[in-house]
Amino acid sequence: MNDPSKPETSGSAQSAQTPLTPTPPVTQPDKETLKKLTAGFKPGDVIVNRYEVQKMLGRGGMGMVYLVHDREMNQSMALKTLLPQYLSSSHAVKRFVREVNAVRSLDHPCIVKIYDAQQIGSILYYTMEYVDGTSLFKYMKKKGRLGLGSVVRVLSLLCHALEHAHQYAIHRDLSPDNVMVLSNGNIKLLDFGLAKLTNVESQFTMIGVSLGKQQYMAPEQRMSAAEVDKRADIYSLGVMFYELISGQLPKGDTKITDLVPDLPRDADAFVKKAMAKDPNDRFQDAREFRLALAALYKQSTGVAIPGTEAELVQQQTPVPVSSGGDVTPLPVEVPRHAPQGVLARILAIVSDILSKFRR
Repeated sequence: MNDPSKPETSGSAQSAQTPLTPTPPVTQPDKETLKKLTAGFKPGDVIVNRYEVQKMLGRGGMGMVYLVHDREMNQSMALKTLLPQYLSSSHAVKRFVREVNAVRSLDHPCIVKIYDAQQIGSILYYTMEYVDGTSLFKYMKKKGRLGLGSVVRVLSLLCHALEHAHQYAIHRDLSPDNVMVLSNGNIKLLDFGLAKLTNVESQFTMIGVSLGKQQYMAPEQRMSAAEVDKRADIYSLGVMFYELISGQLPKGDTKITDLVPDLPRDADAFVKKAMAKDPNDRFQDAREFRLALAALYKQSTGVAIPGTEAELVQQQTPVPVSSGGDVTPLPVEVPRHAPQGVLARILAIVSDILSKFRR
């Protein structure tokens, strides 16, 4: 029997993977290319004679992301170029291309689809599905902490994505930065498995991993990337729950109910288990985390959250992003089918207020 803590392999997934193109010899970038890799390509620039840059979408510790038009496929997509230091080792480049192509077979509505990874000359890049939305981190910075309903919905969708993906790979870099909130209120998970590049090679250890990112890492991941399994992602989910619901990252022994007193009584135990230092003491997979989260929500509201991913996705009606730059709202916190007792109490309060105004 397979170890349940480790990603499983699947014959169907393996057969779906395209054979890898042999990686050409690594060449160091010339001055002009080096400048563009570090400062950024401009709109109109064409990368590797194929991808026309439309705009830069962002930059991070590993490189820069652009919205590009693929001239061969005649479609828009996102392209990420990696910083020049990732070209210093031929072995690391080959491993990167292999790792990215290994997760190409991931096909899930809540995971950004990766198309290709290549090293052409002195440019190392990969292409992926373009997602029009805002990161969960930016959403949280603008809106503040989220209510329990929104947190449960976001993390439940992430769990469904992980339940699928953990058969083949580990994310290793779960954080609000890597979750996109779409214009319809649903979410997409970015950069699945790509953090492995920064941990496998000793010369790359912690390259591009900021102090903020490290706060989402499981203790075993900080000590040895080789010992990481899917339970490291469960730890990251626990940190995200704490941050999304309280508006701050875990610090010391501060209990979540000290920061958010109206949470159900089992919230502290939930966080403690999700963020246990020993992986054996955590929820052992994303499904177990999701079911415990659903129980917590039901304890708080008396309402069961949708059990299937499709029902969760359908829960939000598409809402366009305004031209003023406002981010898309996540689902409202009032359950769709509140218990009759709750509705009765709400109506009684409203009636009492109105009667006072009429006097």
